[in-house]
Amino acid sequence: MKITGITTYVLAADLGASAFGWSQRVGSTRQSAICVVETDAGIQGYGEAFYFGGPSTIVAQLIDLALGPLIIGSDPLDSSVLWDRLYNWTRDQGQKGLTISAISAVDIALWDIKGKALGLPVHKLLGGAYRSRAKAYATGLYEPQGSPNTVHALVQEAQGYKEQGFQGMKLKIGYDPRVDLGYVRAIRDAIGDDVALMVDANHAYNAPEAIRLARELEPYDLAWFEEPVPPEDIDGYVELRAATSIPIAGGECEYTRFGFRELIARRAVDYLQPDLCATGGFTEMARIVAMASAANLPVIPHVWGTNIGLAASLQLFAALPHFPDRRFPTEPWFEYDRSTNPLRDGVTVETFTLEDGYLAIPTRPGLGVTLDLDFVTRHGV
Repeated sequence: MKITGITTYVLAADLGASAFGWSQRVGSTRQSAICVVETDAGIQGYGEAFYFGGPSTIVAQLIDLALGPLIIGSDPLDSSVLWDRLYNWTRDQGQKGLTISAISAVDIALWDIKGKALGLPVHKLLGGAYRSRAKAYATGLYEPQGSPNTVHALVQEAQGYKEQGFQGMKLKIGYDPRVDLGYVRAIRDAIGDDVALMVDANHAYNAPEAIRLARELEPYDLAWFEEPVPPEDIDGYVELRAATSIPIAGGECEYTRFGFRELIARRAVDYLQPDLCATGGFTEMARIVAMASAANLPVIPHVWGTNIGLAASLQLFAALPHFPDRRFPTEPWFEYDRSTNPLRDGVTVETFTLEDGYLAIPTRPGLGVTLDLDFVTRHGV
């Protein structure tokens, strides 16, 4: 079997009145870059790249012009060989960021092909499933735009997640410590003590600010404090982790095993959060998970994007080992983005539904989803 071509699709949707804010900016659009790898056996593989910093056409052009030509004519089952080829050809300027996101999309598509060719879901190829469903927490609770009462709007949203059966939810903070504290207090009062609450500052603070805020947040029983300081500030992570009882999470802005090596070696976080669609795809994620396992450091992947990325992340999630294994292991959390995204569900024929707080992990070959080309074409840029 040989790779005969790669097609990219860039999707975009205007959010209008549903725009939402967080510590860094206000998001008024949703975009996605999807790639389809073709083979001479008639098998297609789908992949998605995570990129939220600007137009996804940049990622698509990297795939079209730089990465695709390097693998045409190759055997798609040689995923590790092809990953190393793509990385080594681009490493001088592409060790992090957009290039790795583009490689991620291609790698995910190759694993999709591999699963379809062998008639197996990707999690079987990764070594098997530790679980058949994923305990989901809702990612939402962004700053609503145009609401006359932000706290009231957030409380209503949080109560809605609880009514839908979510056992956990994540609140955006990083606006101002006083504002953050008020939001956390209101949400915790609204959802009670039996629902997990995470907070995410999207690297809005320096270490002293984050330490002061964390100490004030400790009474609210937070599951973790995510991205408290900029991703480059490893020392800040270490200082904060030593100064608070709240578990610290981070890594969504890190790339490849080389980027995660220092986070792991320095015990900078309690939870690693690599994004499958950004950090290098299945091939590189397996290496990161192995490194984390050696350090007994839990991996809770960051998940964002459309159903392509969601399906791929569920395949990965099924194969995540327990950290550590024991008779009654703690099940990891799966991130389920509930923020406004008109593109999320329509890109695949299959849909995902929360049942009793869990998402079922697809068991069909490959990623377990089928691209809805009509939808993709209608929403393509």
